[in-house]
Amino acid sequence: MILAGISVVFTAYTQKITIKGTVTEAETSEPLALVSVTVSSASKKWHETTNQHGYFQLTIDKEATQVLFSQVGYEPYQAIISSDTLLVVRLKRYTLQEVEVKTSYQPASSPNLVSLSPSRLNQLPNIGGEKDIIKAIGTLPGVSAGSELSSGINVRGGANDQNLFYLDGAPIYSTGHLFNFLSLFNADAIQRVNFYKGEFPVEFGGRLSSVTDVIFREGDKSRWQGKIDVGLITAKFSLEGPIKKDKTSLLLTGRSAYLNLFNKNKKQEILNHQEGNFLGYNFYDINLKINHAFNQKHKLFFSYYRGVDNYESLQNSFNGTNYDQNIRRLTNQLASLRSYHILGTRLFLQTGLHLTQYAFRYNEGGASYKVTILQPQPWILPETIRTKISENFKHSTGQVKDISANVLADWSLSAKSKIKIGSDLIRHNYTPISYRRQSLDEDSLVIKEPTSWAWEGATFGNYALAISSAAQLTIGGRFSYFQTQQSSYHGLEPRFSFNYNKANANIQLSATRMMQYNHALMKTGGLTDKVIWVPSTSQIGPQSSWQYTASWSQSASVLKYSVGTYFKQMQNLSMYNDYYGNEYLYYQWEKNTLSNGKGKSYGLEVALEKSYRRWTTNLSYTLSWNKRKFENWNNGNWFNHLYDRRHILNINGVFKLNKTAQLSFLWMYYTGQRYDLPVGRVLENPLVPEYVVYDKINDGKFPDYHRLDVSFTKQYLLKKERYIEVNATVFNAYNRSNVYRMYPSEEVIRDGQNRPIDRKNVIKSVAIFPILPSINIAYKFK
Repeated sequence: MILAGISVVFTAYTQKITIKGTVTEAETSEPLALVSVTVSSASKKWHETTNQHGYFQLTIDKEATQVLFSQVGYEPYQAIISSDTLLVVRLKRYTLQEVEVKTSYQPASSPNLVSLSPSRLNQLPNIGGEKDIIKAIGTLPGVSAGSELSSGINVRGGANDQNLFYLDGAPIYSTGHLFNFLSLFNADAIQRVNFYKGEFPVEFGGRLSSVTDVIFREGDKSRWQGKIDVGLITAKFSLEGPIKKDKTSLLLTGRSAYLNLFNKNKKQEILNHQEGNFLGYNFYDINLKINHAFNQKHKLFFSYYRGVDNYESLQNSFNGTNYDQNIRRLTNQLASLRSYHILGTRLFLQTGLHLTQYAFRYNEGGASYKVTILQPQPWILPETIRTKISENFKHSTGQVKDISANVLADWSLSAKSKIKIGSDLIRHNYTPISYRRQSLDEDSLVIKEPTSWAWEGATFGNYALAISSAAQLTIGGRFSYFQTQQSSYHGLEPRFSFNYNKANANIQLSATRMMQYNHALMKTGGLTDKVIWVPSTSQIGPQSSWQYTASWSQSASVLKYSVGTYFKQMQNLSMYNDYYGNEYLYYQWEKNTLSNGKGKSYGLEVALEKSYRRWTTNLSYTLSWNKRKFENWNNGNWFNHLYDRRHILNINGVFKLNKTAQLSFLWMYYTGQRYDLPVGRVLENPLVPEYVVYDKINDGKFPDYHRLDVSFTKQYLLKKERYIEVNATVFNAYNRSNVYRMYPSEEVIRDGQNRPIDRKNVIKSVAIFPILPSINIAYKFK
C-alpha cells in the first residue's frame, strides 16, 4: 500500500511541467511588472501576472500548452510549451508611429489594485511638464484629493497619514514639493506604480488606508541614453546606461525648481534693510539606482533618493525699522539595498535593507531697529545708522529616522496552490520637536520634547488556492508588534479575498484588517504643513481598521468597466487638538492629542474606460460618506470628516491627432470639503478679548470644486532615436475661482454718506490658482 501511494504521487508529479522566467522590455531590458501571463491548453486556462521584478512561475499539466504574454502598450508575445521551460521574454513597445490609441491603463482584475505606468501619466495634463503620480492617483475611484496646496490623498475615508508610500522598497514619510503642489516622485525615474486601496498583500502593513509601491527603473542595460527637460517651473535631466553591458546598469535623474532666480535682487534688498517683501522657493531632488545581475537567478539593487525644499518669506517695513522672516527647510532621503533570488524550480526569495529620514527646520520671528539719519553738512551724503532694539526668533526642528529589513519568499507548492511567507523589522528613532528661542535682552530658551525609539515588526504569510481555473481563494494575515520604552502592543491582521475570473469578467470579495502604530500630527496653516511623526504610547494606542469590499469588473475589446462598494470601520483614531495662542506647536503633544476616536466610511465606486480608434476616455465616479467620533469633541456625537466629499467625478480624454501629436484633457468635479461654520461672535469686553463662537464640528461646506485642464503634446523627430517634445498645458482653462480657505470676518455697514453705522459677521473665502498656462520642452537622445 505504501509503494502504491508513492507510485501515485510520483506519477502525478511527472505529469506536471514548470514554466518560469522573466519578462522585460525589449529596448531597455527593464523588467515589466504585472504582465498578464495566460496559459491555455486543450482542457484548461490559467492566468498569472509577473511580480515587480518581471518574474513569473507556473506549474501546469504536462500537455501542449500555449502561453500568451501581454501588457497594454506592448506587442503581445506567444509561445508553445510542452516541457519544463525557462523563458526570457522581451516585449516590444508600440512605436510612436502608431496612430490608433494604445491605452496604457487597464482596470486590474481587482479594482483594489491599480497599476500606473509613465505612459499613463503622459495622458494627464500637467503643469510645467511635471507628471505627478499623486495627482494621477487622485483621479481614481475611491480617492479624494486634499486642497489645492496639498499632495496628500484620502483613500476610502482615511486620513492623509494613513497612506503608506514605498520608494524602491523603502518607506517614505513626506511626499510633497512646491508647497505640496507637486509630489516628490520624479516620473522620469519610475518604471511602475502599484496602488493598493484594498485587498492588501500580506507583506504590506503599518497604515490603514492605502499602499503606494513606487518602483524605480533599472536603467538601460544595452546602451547609454539621456533626457534634458526644461519647463516653466522646473528643469530636470536623466541619464542611464550600462556600466557593464547586460550585467550592471546605472540610472541617475535630477530635478530642480528655479523660482528664486527671478527675484534674487529683491532678497538682497531686504537683507540690506530696504522696504519690501520677498517670497522665495526652490527644491531639488536626485534619484540614483545601480543594479547588477550575477545571472538570471540572482540580482542586486541599490537605490538612493534625496530631496530638499527651501522656502523663504522676508519682509521689511518702511525705512527698515521692522524685519520679519519665515524660513522653512524640509529634507527627505533614503537608501535601499535589495536582492532577489530564484532558488530551485519553485522558490522566489526577496530581501531588503533600508534607511529613511524625514527632517524639518523652521526659523521664524523678527527684529526691530532704531533708525538714525546723520547729515553733518548739507553737502555730505546722509548716513543711516540702525541700532537693534529688540529681536525675537524661534527656531524649531524635528525628524524621524528608520532602519528596516525585510525578507519575502514565494513558494509554488503545486499547480493550484502557492504560499507566501516573510517578516519585516523596523527601528524607529523619533525627535518630535525642539524649540530654541533667541532674543536680544534675554538668554536663549530651549524647549525639547524627549527623543524616543521603537521597534516595529511583523511576521506574515498567506495561502493562495486555485479552486478552479476561474476561482481563487487567498487566506492569510500578519502578526504585528510594536515596542517602546514605556509600552508594547501587538495585533493580528487577517486578510481574506476571493476572486472569480471568467470570460473577461471578474468578481472579487475581500476583508482586511490593518493596524497603524505611528501617528502624524499636523496643524495646517500657511503655505506648508509642519508635520511631526510620533509613536503609539500608553495614552495613545495604535489605530486599526476593518475594510470590506465587493466588486465586479468586465473587459471587452473597446470598453472596460468596474463597479465596487466598500465599508470601512476605524478604531482608536488620533487627532492633534491645537488651541488658540499655542506658541510652541506640538510641545507636550501627547497631552494635546485626542485618541480613542472612531471612524466609518462607505461608498460606491465606478470606473469606465472606452477606446475607439484615436480616442481613449476614462471616467471615475465615487459616492461616499465619511464620519468621525471622539468622546471629548462635538459632545461625543458623530461629525463629518474634513474631506467628507459626497460626489467625486473625473473625466480624462486623450485624442491622437496624428503620428506625433496628441491632445488630452482632464475635468475634475468634487463636493467641497468641510469646515467649522461659526454661529456668532463675542465682542471684546474688560474680561475677555473678542472671539468667534462655533457650535458643531465641520458642519460647513466649501463650494463645490471643478476645473478643466487641457494639454497638447507634439514630438519633433530630429535624427534616428533623437527627438524634441513640446508640451503646452492650460491649468484651470475656464478660470474657475475654486475656494482654498474660508474664514470668519466682519463687514462694516455704512450709510449714504459713507459713515459706519453697524457691522455684520460674514464668511470670506480665498482662491489661489486662476488660469495658468505653461510650456515645457524636452530633448531626448540615445
